[in-house]
Amino acid sequence: MNGKDLDNMTEAKGKKRDVSVELAQKEMALKAPFPPHRIKWRASDFRGSKSKALLYIDARDVMERLDDVVGINNWNTEYKDLDNRCVCKLSVRYVNDFDWITKSDVGTQSTFEGEKGMYSDALKRAAVQHGIGRYLYDDNILGNKSFPTADKYFTKEANEEITKLVTNHYRMYTNQTAVHLDTLFKSAMTHSALMDCYQKNKDLVTKLKEEDSVAAEIVGASFKKWAKVLKDMEEKNA
Repeated sequence: MNGKDLDNMTEAKGKKRDVSVELAQKEMALKAPFPPHRIKWRASDFRGSKSKALLYIDARDVMERLDDVVGINNWNTEYKDLDNRCVCKLSVRYVNDFDWITKSDVGTQSTFEGEKGMYSDALKRAAVQHGIGRYLYDDNILGNKSFPTADKYFTKEANEEITKLVTNHYRMYTNQTAVHLDTLFKSAMTHSALMDCYQKNKDLVTKLKEEDSVAAEIVGASFKKWAKVLKDMEEKNA
């Protein structure tokens, strides 16, 4: 192998690494949580005077996220009608001159928007396949709670509590210290390992409390919940 061949190989490896980094960055950007004011919710799974809350975003939020992350020329949709349903094929080109990745899902007509809602639903579901808004299906955001309702709508107090929980989730996500600590704590697989992890990172915990008391409170609650899970598991297996 001569020097030119070696240079070409090195250049090719460099380009491949750059593409991998760009691809990973765009995947993360697509999956990123939306600002709290973009999140909507409705009651679902009624149990007496309470109900779980289904979090969701608008189809326009999906479009704007795709425009912002991959560019307006790097995504497209194709719809196919199936009786009262439709399939949306959402194709995304994550990197210029890269292969298109197509994922699809089915939408159904909505109570309020009918056929228009069906296409919006299909787009949002297909977008979840690409990671957009997927985190909204995580019960941990709302603590797997049910909230009080009146006439099948959430009460004012319920809406205020849901707003707070959604805001806190986003606030923690935007604080890298909080994310780092929460990830560290949840990587501990035994109660003693968790306590050791806490002791080793006490300075970081103190720093977070000084920077953002709300984010620190959220991490603290998550820590206590994980500690209880680990302790219960160990007691059960003892």
